[in-house]
Amino acid sequence: MRPLDYAFAVAVTLSALYAPYTKVEESFYMQAAHDILKWGAVNSHYDHLSFPGVVPRSFVGPLLISALTYPAKLVNEGHTEGIWIQLAARLALGWLVAWANSRLRHAVDTAFGSTAARWYAVFSICQFHYTFWTSRLLGNTLALVPMLLAQTLWLRSMTSSSSNERQRCYRQMAAILTFTCVVLRFDTAVFAVAMLITGVSNVTRRAIALSLATFALSVLLVVAVDSYYWRQCWMWPELQVFRFNAIDSRSSEWGVSPPHYYFTRFLPKLLLGALPLTCVGALADRRATRLAAPYVAAIGIFSANPHKEWRFIFPAVPVFYVCAAAGMAHLRRTAPSSRWVMLVGASLAAGSLVFAVLATHISSLNYPGGQALAMLHTMESAPRVKVHIDSLAAMTGVARFGQVRDDWVYDKTEDLLPSQFGNYTHLITSQPELHNSSDFSVIHVQFGYAGLRVAPPKLVVRSLLSGQLPVSVHQEPLLWILRKSRRQLGTFV
Repeated sequence: MRPLDYAFAVAVTLSALYAPYTKVEESFYMQAAHDILKWGAVNSHYDHLSFPGVVPRSFVGPLLISALTYPAKLVNEGHTEGIWIQLAARLALGWLVAWANSRLRHAVDTAFGSTAARWYAVFSICQFHYTFWTSRLLGNTLALVPMLLAQTLWLRSMTSSSSNERQRCYRQMAAILTFTCVVLRFDTAVFAVAMLITGVSNVTRRAIALSLATFALSVLLVVAVDSYYWRQCWMWPELQVFRFNAIDSRSSEWGVSPPHYYFTRFLPKLLLGALPLTCVGALADRRATRLAAPYVAAIGIFSANPHKEWRFIFPAVPVFYVCAAAGMAHLRRTAPSSRWVMLVGASLAAGSLVFAVLATHISSLNYPGGQALAMLHTMESAPRVKVHIDSLAAMTGVARFGQVRDDWVYDKTEDLLPSQFGNYTHLITSQPELHNSSDFSVIHVQFGYAGLRVAPPKLVVRSLLSGQLPVSVHQEPLLWILRKSRRQLGTFV
């Protein structure tokens, strides 16, 4: 790894430190990594047995993350709870992505030259989603590691002058893509097929044999691991996900978007300042065109699915950064003044970096549940506390890594009757009005992100002249910590 590769790892680390908590999308992988780290063998305490989610996910990824996090557990004297252990789990993934990203940057150096390689690193560092989300335990991020390695081999197979080298890279790429689709994310198959078609001339019997062997071993691995952890025979999570999304078409229950959304909304957000240079590279450099075209076609296929999320096209981001870097290298070679080219590139990167910093700050306000639980631990030192965590708190930052008191009971039971809340000493709730003020009193109000406020047009100039931005971050109360009254607490004890 080179200095710019380490700089990307530092950017990922800083994002994780600034926003250490997690949200509901990360819940399964985060809780699974904690439970494996704490107990190892599956038991009734595992979170997924009580909260299985809509579709099952594989334990193969959490097994790897928990293994990489184990040294942090040893340093923490065998304890698995604490925000630093949670950060260690996140950084284990983030640094894996940073390492895989460095391999792709090295391939860019070989294929397009050192100028393009440097700009690839710059675009990686300056983008919000690429630094903020690469340490977050999602299936998409776990799959990004092998996808980056596959893209590295894909680029080498395109640019190598040796037929044996091209076939070797293609063969290894096919095996990695097969593993990724079977074990981690079935939807990466769309990108995998696009990549494999472009190198069909490199298909050999050996490549087919290796892919089939990888498929069989991957199925054996995932069925063995997940049948054990899910306590179900022949459990293959991604096959169930495929059935849920592709056959039953139930993903639209989580919202629908128009067909153009990936191209008009998500890609501009993901690429930011790299977007215009991506277009330049894809149009001006044939090698970049060969990279971009299959991914554009794959995103077009994704667009046919009514339910759309930017995470589904996350593997396309590094490929488009390669195109943007190739665009910068092309402009430097052909433009009359390379100084102006550098100024434009630096301005686009700086604008992206400013947006990334602001977006990271705003995003850090989206975890009131984790912040409220940490505040409760600060405010309350009594033993035998039994705290109820409502759904909003559970979805916005409460994870098992944060449940640091062994002598407390943390409960996320849903749909309780009002009378049942009397069984708790504390509540973290988004609806304090539902609880009798004679039984519970508010001891803390947790604020969270509630949108941006733009100054009226007549005040914009005045704000700028006074050195203030005409846009401010608005926060409002989202969660309340309630404690049982002393009279009721005496009855409880």
